[in-house]
Amino acid sequence: MASKRVVVLGWAESVHTRRWVRGMSSRGFHVRLISLGGERLDDVETIIYHRYGRLSYLRYCRRAVRDARTFRPDLIHVHYAAGFGLWGLAANFKPTLVSVWGTDVVDLPSNPVFRMVIRTLLKRASWITATSDYLRRVTVRLQPGATEKISVIPFGVSVPETPAPHPETKPVRICFLKAHRPVSGPDFLIKAMREVVRVMPKIQLSMAGDGEMTPKLRRMVQKYGLSENVRFIGRLDNNQISSFLQQHHFMVMPSRQESFGVAALEAAAYGRPTVASNVGGIPEVIRNGETGVLVPSENVGSLSKAIIKLAQDSDLRNRMGMAGYEFVKQNYPWEKSLDMMAALYERLIDENRENTTV
Repeated sequence: MASKRVVVLGWAESVHTRRWVRGMSSRGFHVRLISLGGERLDDVETIIYHRYGRLSYLRYCRRAVRDARTFRPDLIHVHYAAGFGLWGLAANFKPTLVSVWGTDVVDLPSNPVFRMVIRTLLKRASWITATSDYLRRVTVRLQPGATEKISVIPFGVSVPETPAPHPETKPVRICFLKAHRPVSGPDFLIKAMREVVRVMPKIQLSMAGDGEMTPKLRRMVQKYGLSENVRFIGRLDNNQISSFLQQHHFMVMPSRQESFGVAALEAAAYGRPTVASNVGGIPEVIRNGETGVLVPSENVGSLSKAIIKLAQDSDLRNRMGMAGYEFVKQNYPWEKSLDMMAALYERLIDENRENTTV
């Protein structure tokens, strides 16, 4: 039997899109990825349109619909309800699966135009997936009609056979692994480090990633006298994350908002607990006091105390790290996520074929 054909509308530059596309291709689906910006995938058929600015989605809408339909798909999968959602609406195809990612249903609906496009797409979608139960609830509030056609399929992570041992050398090393943007709260971490260093002068923080806040964060480090304690690593490729996490004792994720928290799962997969803000979907991936520590968002005092507590107690770090590893291994392995998405693809395609032959 010929492979079932799927068009994915999503960012080729996103590691999550690339993983989904390659994962579903490995499950036997013939996939065409249509993207705005990014680089072609060597192992998956990819169409890239050059990004010209904020109107690029509108500019390429007709072309995207044509390139999607000429592929003769059995399913169109829209990753991110805004932007690519416009192409999904214009395609007017059944079945269409929409995966919401976070800002598309949390932030962008505050704009009336985006809100109209996103709500209409969700209404017309054959099915919707969200990465967390929190995001599922947000989506249903935005479009109540989605209640009966939405399921949670998380971004799973690759889990090694055994958790990696913690570094034996001192000092304690902690890490930040998010974009340097206000939503990720890196400024609160730098402020907290000022308090942490007073108690643990040798502690080390590695700031991976970059973004519009990087210059400000560097100035804060200089202002607070933290140059000996804070290193800026820059953006990491996906294949560097494993080694980076294993070089540290635990991770800190002081987000102002977070739809899911896949970084915490990646840390747990290597036996590293996480200190994180108690917001959005984070409580679903971190069990407070068991696999990590949750603190109020934007609370520097609570954040610094949690960091100090974990940094001073190696037994607690090890217990939480092992519990996190077992939690991720049981609930969030990447293969399980692929199983769920593949089964959904099959069901939507088969149901559509049955309906069109009646």
